[in-house]
Amino acid sequence: MRFLETRQLGDVARKYDYTCKLGADRWAWEFCRRDPELRDKARFFSSGDYISERPAPCPGLTLLKLRKPIAEAEAYGLCFFPDPDDHAIDADLFWSAEQYPRDISVHVVDAVPGEVDEYQMLALQRCRITHLTSHDGSEQFVLRGARCAIQIMAHGISLLSPQPHKMVVTIAGSECIDTKTDVLKKARQVYDRCEDSSPQWARTGRSLRDALICLDAKEAGLSYWEMAEIIFGYELVEANRNRGSRALKDAMRRNLLRGETLRGGGYRELLQPKTRGSLLAA
Repeated sequence: MRFLETRQLGDVARKYDYTCKLGADRWAWEFCRRDPELRDKARFFSSGDYISERPAPCPGLTLLKLRKPIAEAEAYGLCFFPDPDDHAIDADLFWSAEQYPRDISVHVVDAVPGEVDEYQMLALQRCRITHLTSHDGSEQFVLRGARCAIQIMAHGISLLSPQPHKMVVTIAGSECIDTKTDVLKKARQVYDRCEDSSPQWARTGRSLRDALICLDAKEAGLSYWEMAEIIFGYELVEANRNRGSRALKDAMRRNLLRGETLRGGGYRELLQPKTRGSLLAA
């Protein structure tokens, strides 16, 4: 599969706008899913022998059951293989706890009948939810909002329990209250309404987007100058070429090298706390 199909270079960059608010784990998937070997293995291990879906009690909720461990997926840091054609927001993506230590988890406890769980109510109203029960009985879920998604581990009683229950959010790591507040604030962006405004790129996110664009552009057979035109526009590229500057071309080489490194396994670094801190999601 080619990730970049169009030759209308002015339109290409907008196709990556969905990545604007991605967290580190979702960025890791964007590079990981472009690995040809992973794509081949994902097709082989996609049968119901490994993962099954059962009926959900309400729209927007998907219930998955991992029947047995998949060593081949775990080698990539995954619980199982999502569909590699699904981008970072749509994919049923679950990283292993070993590969992706979560900043945010929930402890599920009994609730008084009639008690309102704010987090659960917002999730059901505004998000698409995929719940995964692993082969060992552990539970986790992914909340998908308009432009971002977040993976959360669940502890305590089962989220599928018919008895009233509620989620208590816990944040791991630093005891600094400002840090924890910032993590929670960023995670709550998953509840935001979709807006049609232009994406506001953070520096780290934009550099990852540019690496992704160059990776896809190379697969599509484009030159370094065409990569630069996608990212910077025709006029700036022509101005650089006319004065004999190679700066943009060299920048595209660096972008491509980074993209190839991330696709080849470097995506794992995005899942570590020191890297995640510079991205939007927990």
